[in-house]
Amino acid sequence: MIAFATCVGCILIALLYYFQLYTLVTAVAATLTMIFLHFIVKAEWIGEVSLVYFCLMPGFFVVNGILTGTGLEAPVVNYNPNEILNIRMLTIPVEDAVYGYTQFLLVIYFFKRFSPVPVLKNAID
Repeated sequence: MIAFATCVGCILIALLYYFQLYTLVTAVAATLTMIFLHFIVKAEWIGEVSLVYFCLMPGFFVVNGILTGTGLEAPVVNYNPNEILNIRMLTIPVEDAVYGYTQFLLVIYFFKRFSPVPVLKNAID
């Protein structure tokens, strides 16, 4: 269900906002990652990893919030408003959460794929 909802949502965003580069790249990367993990690899751990990512969001808000200007005179990271949706969570573009989710899924996949330790390899299966 998570894979289907992610794919449909990201495909719609990519089609509607194809002219905004960061939004388009983020949506396409998330869609391709989810298609690969769910339909090709048939990863059964996507739900558990999604819950873990949700639990990591407070740290994401602190670090990314500081980088994008929360509590600072000027942000460390600037975004071109013409390339994003301009939907922000505090000062963080919503695309950053989707991009982070995609990265997190891929890190878990590659860790599980190349981990030499069988116990860790089956930890979230």
